[in-house]
Amino acid sequence: MSNRVRQLYDFGPYRIDPVERLLLRDGHPVHVTAKAFDTLLVLVRGRGHLIEKAELMKAVWGESFVEEGNLTVLVSVLRKALGDEGGKHKYIETVAKRGYRFVGDLREVVESEVARIHSLVVLPFHSHTSDVALEHLRVGLADAIITRLGRTGQIVVRPTSAVLQYADKPGDPLKIGREQHADAILTGHIEALSDRVRVTVQLVRVSDGILLWADSFEEDLQKVFVLEDLVTERVAESMSLRPSEGKKTGLARRTTEDSKAYRLYLEGRYFWNKRTEEGLRRSIEHFQQATARDPHYALAFAGLADSYVLLASFGVESALQAGPIARAAAMKALELDNSLAEAHVSLGMVYFYYEWDWLQAEEEFQRAIAITPNYILARNWYALNLAAMGRLGEALVQVQCAEEIDPLSLGVHIEVGRIFYWSRMYDRAIDAYRKVVDLDPQYARAHTRLGMTYAAAGNFSEAIREFEVAQELSGADPYLDGLLGYVEARSGNVGQARTILENLKRRADRQYVPAFSMALACVGLGEHDQAFEWLEKSYQDRSTYMVYAKTDPLLDSVRADPRFAVLLHRMRLQ
Repeated sequence: MSNRVRQLYDFGPYRIDPVERLLLRDGHPVHVTAKAFDTLLVLVRGRGHLIEKAELMKAVWGESFVEEGNLTVLVSVLRKALGDEGGKHKYIETVAKRGYRFVGDLREVVESEVARIHSLVVLPFHSHTSDVALEHLRVGLADAIITRLGRTGQIVVRPTSAVLQYADKPGDPLKIGREQHADAILTGHIEALSDRVRVTVQLVRVSDGILLWADSFEEDLQKVFVLEDLVTERVAESMSLRPSEGKKTGLARRTTEDSKAYRLYLEGRYFWNKRTEEGLRRSIEHFQQATARDPHYALAFAGLADSYVLLASFGVESALQAGPIARAAAMKALELDNSLAEAHVSLGMVYFYYEWDWLQAEEEFQRAIAITPNYILARNWYALNLAAMGRLGEALVQVQCAEEIDPLSLGVHIEVGRIFYWSRMYDRAIDAYRKVVDLDPQYARAHTRLGMTYAAAGNFSEAIREFEVAQELSGADPYLDGLLGYVEARSGNVGQARTILENLKRRADRQYVPAFSMALACVGLGEHDQAFEWLEKSYQDRSTYMVYAKTDPLLDSVRADPRFAVLLHRMRLQ
């Protein structure tokens, strides 16, 4: 299907849009009457040629009888609107006793309807088959298109995390587009044909449901990445999206020629986006298989690094174990392709969460943002790094940028709340978390962060309630136990706090338990010597929870202790 196009006319600082019936000056509307607009349009379309008065009057008024003086008035009004008054007319010339001629330097502009799209939602593709390979491909192909279109830096594409909720419950695309505050929505259907796969894609404008572009593509099932190329390039072409000369990460580049490795990568991202321990471990398996098939596959190494970083940041695996693996994978990705934003973010997270090299982390996040300004992970994780250093104002700017990229992201709103929490702006943090909980009562992390804010504000009963809800939703979590131990102690339930602490110690004998959990319980109990023993162990373990030591309000009661200043100094946080 060919794109809808509109004919525009530019002259000087002015633009005429005949379809919208707009006269613009430097992009701002200029008010003229309907008849004056019609008169200008007739003159412009006949540019350089004399338009007789009778012809002009008939075009504007039809068969209605009007006096010639009405035309004279309209032309005068137009000249005033265009700043064309005075002795010499640069736009509308009068031909004595005959008519008028448009003499301005006119430029015709053909603009695609699609080219006017500034924000886009790419939904997970749908399929009527239960084929496992196609199941992963539904989200994976959408994720690949989102990533590659986002790299152009010329359109805001909602991230994969924003559209995962629609993967298994298809809805009205226009309603989804409005929910996501997007100009257009891209939907697709995948169909298995023996050893081939067919993809049908539609691009729809959200405001009025107009179909802007549609096409179908068919390819060998073992060459799925070719489909990604075809769909992405055709969508980008229809939107006139062309990466700038300096961007090597644009649409044309593919990071593997091995179709099986590519499918493994897509499946890995599918599981990674679930953001659960099981999903992360399955993503690692797929990324490892992808890199085994193609040792030069930079994106797969970046994915592997991301998975290990998140395992450590979730507190389910020791940073001492996960960190070196993540670092090696991120460095390998950059060695293979230094222009890959994902790899710079991966290395930035290693510097941040594992090596505690805050400035190096900042450099990597900034490089990623320079390459792909709309990469939401870069914005979010850069904000966390800034917050850890105490640069909370700058951190807020980054999460606000992330909000613009994905205004409905619960994860982004969580980070907004965290910035307010670290800034001791508890009412604003509670408001941010409450909005998330209202949108998704099953979001365990929101309940955890809300509980921490209540705890910092001294509302211990509400904190306990939120932590218990989080535990019901997420299951056993030693970090949550540490938080509960802290709050129980602060609320006067010393016996319960001690029971939690002892249970954590016993669990640590048989599984990984962050030492920071025990430190929190001891801080709550006021047992500062023991708290510092556990904080020291957290330091030695390179615990990811330690990165916020400089700003976390729950550590305020030990902050004045000289040992805490020494700890921050060793972490290069002061």
